[in-house]
Amino acid sequence: MEKGTLIEFRLQGERHLAVVDRPEGKNHLIALDQRGKLHKLHPRQVTYTVADSTYEPSQIPEFIARVQPYLDPDSLELAWELLVEEGEAVTCADMAQLLFSEQSPPQCYAAHCILFEDKIYFKQKAQTYEPRSASMVAEIKHQLAAAQSKHQEQEEFLKRVQQKLGGEQVEWVDSDRTRFDAL
Repeated sequence: MEKGTLIEFRLQGERHLAVVDRPEGKNHLIALDQRGKLHKLHPRQVTYTVADSTYEPSQIPEFIARVQPYLDPDSLELAWELLVEEGEAVTCADMAQLLFSEQSPPQCYAAHCILFEDKIYFKQKAQTYEPRSASMVAEIKHQLAAAQSKHQEQEEFLKRVQQKLGGEQVEWVDSDRTRFDAL
């Protein structure tokens, strides 16, 4: 990778941007983040490379600011509806063109961020993303709704327990019985 290439990598599950500074040994590279911190990375750790531009670490905050307006995951559902019938895999640049009508580095990176975080509509295959089938999307949405409902029921139960412990009058619901039995 060339000096000045802007890359994304994951560190402890979080996304970080850095600029390639130099190679390190045979297989690693040194990259500088916006705070000037050095990171020794293996190419496998790089999750995205911003193409056709060179950057300085001081330009990373400006780049992030240019990306922010495009980070709308709701637009992905519309793109999925257009692509699911074709069943064709798309690159981040293709998705940027579809979503934003432009393929500049900020738009391509925004498309990457949206696609990478998506767990419903697209699945990653190497450097491309394939639209999931309509039945798979429906199943994933159902699972997410069920998990959300279960979480909400649990929160409401804990709230009722707190109220009872506080000496308030509480009206228990049928689903509370199974939780009491488990205790």
